[in-house]
Amino acid sequence: MNSSPSDTVINRSRGNNQLLIILAGYKDYLWNMTLFRIAKFAPKDMDICIASSGIRSKELMKYAEKFNWSYVETKRNDPGFVQNLAIQVHPRAHWIYKLDEDHVIAENFFESLHQGYISMLKTGLKKPGFISPLVNVHVNTYVEFLKKINKDQEYFKKFGELSLHPQPTKAHYDGVAAKWLWMNSLPFDAVAKQLNSLPFGYTIVNHRFSIGSILFERDFWKRIGGMAVVKEDGERVGKDESYLCKQCLELQRPIVFIHNVFAGHYSYGPQNDVMKNYLNILLPHLSI
Repeated sequence: MNSSPSDTVINRSRGNNQLLIILAGYKDYLWNMTLFRIAKFAPKDMDICIASSGIRSKELMKYAEKFNWSYVETKRNDPGFVQNLAIQVHPRAHWIYKLDEDHVIAENFFESLHQGYISMLKTGLKKPGFISPLVNVHVNTYVEFLKKINKDQEYFKKFGELSLHPQPTKAHYDGVAAKWLWMNSLPFDAVAKQLNSLPFGYTIVNHRFSIGSILFERDFWKRIGGMAVVKEDGERVGKDESYLCKQCLELQRPIVFIHNVFAGHYSYGPQNDVMKNYLNILLPHLSI
């Protein structure tokens, strides 16, 4: 896959074995919080690349320059395409983390997620396709999150469900549920530390999984031919996600989420209106 003359590639790779791709471009009101947290908590031996799909953003380019990160943006709006480009720009990266711009991380996030992957290998099960942390606003992991903080029954009484099926759930479409999950994720850094102190545990997923924060190996990316790239007239939203999950199932590479690594997810699209009204209350708890 090659970039076109209309694409922008600024390569600040230091040849590290770890790469973080930040898929960004649509939630600029969060960048001053999410990107600063990444800058503070990312390991020094990690290359970081902001990847913007279909959005020309001078502001994102400035963040990349400020933090000495790589930056790629593509004219075509295709998340799989821009992620492939970011990975190609960093050929020495074996461990590849991907975070969406609206995901919030805390201290030791990257180290703990990597350790979770290594611990998975030691179980003797098949090598994962990818792993994910425990995420609060997440159609697949919110139930385990609630159990870990002893809020599952309280949530059930309020919202009438604790569904383990991916969709539809109020954790995906209900803004009030997203707000409640966030209110019970505060103080964020203390909750992250509490969950991080728990023993290693995991869940194997056998259906489509939301990939806002994941870790995978380069050899798996190569095995599946890279992230899915859509045709010009094809559906772009979620194509990278559905393809990645399908490949995991077909190749018998488990999708796994780790119980003692935590990340916050601001909201899904249907929840944005409610969450924007909550943003002024939430941001002071997350800004650093």
